[in-house]
Amino acid sequence: MATSQQRSQGELVSQESASKAGGRQRRGPYVLLAIVLLAVIVAASWELLSNRRSATDPTVPGRPLSNPETHLHTLVVGDGGRSLYLGTHFGLFMSHDGGKSWPQPRGALAPAMVTSIALAPGDPSVLAVIAVPSGIGSEQPGVYMSRDGGQSWRLSNPSHLPSSAYPFSVQAGSGPVGHFYAFFVYAGWYETTDFGAHWRPITSGALSAMQTPLFLTDPVQPHHLLLGGDQGLFETTDDGSRWQRIQGVNGTVLSLTATRTQPRLIFCATDEGLYRWQDGSKQITHLSGPTPNASLTRLVSSADGHVLYALAGRDLWFSSDQGTSWQKRFTFSRSDLMTLQLSPRQPTLLYAAFFYPASVLFSQDGGHSWQVLTD
Repeated sequence: MATSQQRSQGELVSQESASKAGGRQRRGPYVLLAIVLLAVIVAASWELLSNRRSATDPTVPGRPLSNPETHLHTLVVGDGGRSLYLGTHFGLFMSHDGGKSWPQPRGALAPAMVTSIALAPGDPSVLAVIAVPSGIGSEQPGVYMSRDGGQSWRLSNPSHLPSSAYPFSVQAGSGPVGHFYAFFVYAGWYETTDFGAHWRPITSGALSAMQTPLFLTDPVQPHHLLLGGDQGLFETTDDGSRWQRIQGVNGTVLSLTATRTQPRLIFCATDEGLYRWQDGSKQITHLSGPTPNASLTRLVSSADGHVLYALAGRDLWFSSDQGTSWQKRFTFSRSDLMTLQLSPRQPTLLYAAFFYPASVLFSQDGGHSWQVLTD
């Protein structure tokens, strides 16, 4: 805008000089007045635009996505099923009544955008997020942690990160309350067990460079981890000291989920199909999935494994026999779905988060019909 202003003023000055050179100095006062008026208009326009860009709060109270400039990056459902967390272009919003009310007048950590959210198992007051600059303000990108339910935050990045490292995702571990994992592009995965006071790398070399990595922890064995991405699926049983490729899974990993049974049933979707196996078993079943024409990009399973949902393109599919057979439930009108989440307490309650225009839909009948939760 400043460049446009300078160019406009320069043109007027040039015109004024030409007029004087032509002997028409009598028009000088009018040119001067035009310059003054133009400067006032430009200044007012710039102030209006700046105010609009700096207005990060929701435009409608109680509707966290009502600001037309915001995007929705992620949605997380708390373990109890009642708490919902939205990571938006302008901070973090929380609802503790199933999305009926959103009391925050502005997002936590705003104006930074929150792109990833992790909740400590069993303690809803402890959470970690990835926050990066939104273009307004000068927040330092990285992992931010809160011990008081999001009232206060502390930046907790690993020390000695490469200058090129960029925070991508954070995930809660299954060890102590302060146990988290974080992935930094161009640096790899790091682990902390003390709320970010100390971090240690758990990947190196090619695994640290894995594209769009997916991470799965084990609620019973904290040192057992699965890591998937463009290089395939890898497993460690010693908290990242050694990783082994799971040979029975082929292709780029697109989604990864597991039941909460003992032993767990693990589902992995790649660009070469759907895989299913029991935790600890070497026997992996390769399933064709609901459609051969589109890969599954989202998988969510109920805790007992009796319900499995999958997204293929814009189509939502349902399986009641652990992925062997499928029924089509719904076709979304949009392709920018960021998160598909299932309530841990109600296997027919689904949430779908869309990027822009930011919107959250919910279904209470297993995906047959959908309503707007907030926008």
